[in-house]
Amino acid sequence: MFEPLIPVAKALAVVRLDAYGSLDPAQQLAACEQLARLEARVKAHQLAAARAADASKAAKSVGATSTGAALANSFGGDPSAAARLLNQAKKVKPGSATEEALAQGEVSLGQAELIADKLEALPDGATEAQREGCETQLLDDATKLSLKDLGRRADRISDTFADADDVDAAEDEIVRNREAEARKKSYFWMADRKDGTYKGEFVIPEAQAEMLKNALEALNAPQVKHDDPAAAVYDAPPTYGQQLAEAFCTFIEHIPGGGLPQTAGVGVTVSVTIELKSLIDGLKAGTLTTGCRVSASEVRRMACEQAILPMVFGGEPLPLDCGREKRLFNRAQRRAAEARDGGCTFPGCSRPPSWCVGHHARKTWAAGGTTDLRDMVLICPHHHRIVHAQDWDIVFADDGHPEYIPPASIDPRRRPVRNHRFRADQAA
Repeated sequence: MFEPLIPVAKALAVVRLDAYGSLDPAQQLAACEQLARLEARVKAHQLAAARAADASKAAKSVGATSTGAALANSFGGDPSAAARLLNQAKKVKPGSATEEALAQGEVSLGQAELIADKLEALPDGATEAQREGCETQLLDDATKLSLKDLGRRADRISDTFADADDVDAAEDEIVRNREAEARKKSYFWMADRKDGTYKGEFVIPEAQAEMLKNALEALNAPQVKHDDPAAAVYDAPPTYGQQLAEAFCTFIEHIPGGGLPQTAGVGVTVSVTIELKSLIDGLKAGTLTTGCRVSASEVRRMACEQAILPMVFGGEPLPLDCGREKRLFNRAQRRAAEARDGGCTFPGCSRPPSWCVGHHARKTWAAGGTTDLRDMVLICPHHHRIVHAQDWDIVFADDGHPEYIPPASIDPRRRPVRNHRFRADQAA
């Protein structure tokens, strides 16, 4: 054992693992930062030791085939991690300002590795003084920027010594090459799990991934409040992953079919076939054009949201209606409802109008409901699903605002509840 490290190990052993529980929140966060900086300092020594062991071919002394194998055999048993450590040791140059910053706990290993990579990518014509200037600037930036932003800053680090036009051209080339590589690495697959769900995986370029991420997070926020009466449908609060999955489904349902490439001159639209009596009574599932079976409540919900085109049959092999135009509320009605409701009208929900649909409140369109403003309420996709699945009733109070009557399973007395969204233009 290397004796100078013994006191370090002993000093850490003095700290009990349960000691952090007795700290106040500020102290706990401070301890996390201290430990992260301590980890960085240890990593600097680990890189230096691995680098020295590789240079001296120490693996031969223990009969190992490589330095990576020797490191993996000595602790951890992970050849991949050992190889990664050696690669990092080669990137972070010994005696460099980056290595010193890592050893002082001023930057993390991830930051040090990124800086080393970017310095290596500088133009061949960069002088030693220019390289040192870039390194100094990036080490300073690392104290203020996230790792992702540090990478973006590093793409333009040559602006510390080069002409602005040259820097712009160099950065554009870096980004173009990165985009080309990203497209090569991209893939998508999905497979039927035969249990009513699909699973899949994808790798896509950063720009499109962030567009998707922003869309899903917008759909997932603001969160429905904890006093949401519909929370009773969950055995436990949905996880973040479940929330994003529901947001993804909502996103898919909002993709406009008219904007997609046509097949045989017809826009890409998913239709559902269902008997009129089943659509009204909610007793029988429908069938999508893909063959997928969908519950009657889901058919009604998706028809309201224009996610599918209902093809309703009355027991005869001829469709009675293929998406009746008067089923949908028009733009003027929509704008008036937005002004009146201010967003989802379900009690406790704070979703804005932009992600709400128009719902036939008193009687569904399938049951003969009218497409009039006085019968329209705004409701978000999540609560639209709840209303159809649980048979909530909707009435209008004397002041013209909708109130929801929960099913007896949630409130045996079925007392009306409403969304008490504050509206400055309607405040007394």
